[in-house]
Amino acid sequence: MKIEPEPKEASPLRILLVEDNSDDAELCSLGLKKALKDISINVVRTEDEFTSELRANEYDVILSDYSLEGWTGLEAFNHLKTGGHDVPFILVTGALGEVKAVECIKNGVSDYVLKGRLERLPVAIAKALEEKRLRAEREHAVEALQENEAKFRTLAESLPAATFIQQGTRCCYVNHAAEQITGYTKEELEDMTFWQLVHPDSRKGAVDHASKDFSRYELKILTKNSEVRWLDVTVSMFKYDDALAALITAFDISDRKHAEEGQNQHLGADPLTGLPDYTRLADVFHAESKRSERTGRSCALLLLKLIDLRKLNETHGHQVGDQALCRVARILLQCRASDTPAHLKAGEFAVVLPDTSPEGAHTLGLRIAAKVELDTKGPVLSCSIAIAMFPFDGKNVHELLDAARQRLLHSEIATIPFQTRVM
Repeated sequence: MKIEPEPKEASPLRILLVEDNSDDAELCSLGLKKALKDISINVVRTEDEFTSELRANEYDVILSDYSLEGWTGLEAFNHLKTGGHDVPFILVTGALGEVKAVECIKNGVSDYVLKGRLERLPVAIAKALEEKRLRAEREHAVEALQENEAKFRTLAESLPAATFIQQGTRCCYVNHAAEQITGYTKEELEDMTFWQLVHPDSRKGAVDHASKDFSRYELKILTKNSEVRWLDVTVSMFKYDDALAALITAFDISDRKHAEEGQNQHLGADPLTGLPDYTRLADVFHAESKRSERTGRSCALLLLKLIDLRKLNETHGHQVGDQALCRVARILLQCRASDTPAHLKAGEFAVVLPDTSPEGAHTLGLRIAAKVELDTKGPVLSCSIAIAMFPFDGKNVHELLDAARQRLLHSEIATIPFQTRVM
């Protein structure tokens, strides 16, 4: 299947850097351009320059030092909020005490990165942009609920996330995923409140977020069988039947939490691309396969192999080949937040796709393949992609990788240059 070019290439990531130290500004800019490539950076020093730039241009991300001459990064953030700009704001500072950091985060700052740890900045930017995207999606979901409750209920029942509508002490709605995650029936949950599920260790954090119009945080709950489970919770306030209500969506992240604890979050095992390695991929897949068995939802493994990587190395040099691998890694990191990409060996990547049907995995593979072919930051790349499904193609990551590799091997397309197929 030949992938047709998209009509319009994505624009560069627009970054505004607020920094009155020229050396720090240059160091930060160079590091970002090396890590992210397709970006544009403007630097301002003063409060007047900052407010003027906000009026004149739009930005995707704002980075700011905290201690500025005559003003602070927190004041810059307040200008942003006052102007109604929904732009991720990250502090890049030399030192920031714990109390001050907590104050900034509570005020709505997306994140903070110490100047001595600038290598963490691209990750913080990606996280802030993803949170903005998720926030926009949830706001759209709330609007859809207000416009048509029946459509929302149909959508909510198809989601893997537990969904609650809580109005005061009354639970107005729960979906089937809430029953699966908590162990309670729909009728039992409607006689409770979501907060009655919260584990005692997490109640203080839940209370801290209760007064906000929008919040996202992780907490523990106790299921009907007294099992402790971790949830990634998002709470949005909206009008329901002319009264204020909370839309609560919660993803079960218990298996991921356990896997992270076991591996000490060893996510950067591959020194070239920064992606997880095979060992980490196997741990994540094991956790997701257990969740798939418990929920009955399918889980997929996507295998991507670059075509003619050896020829690329011979023609352009190994440095260009390494850059090509990093280009693919960046594309895979732009997948869904729930997906886990890994670099297995030269030219071969894998992605764990939780809660994904064969059709969904195929569609996602086509999108990834198109992005690889349309990437213009170096020599033209081409790839082959195969999909393997759990448990039909194997019981573990090793068996699924074997199944996907066999599909690539027997497809006889690996020798066809600059043509991408997904199978």
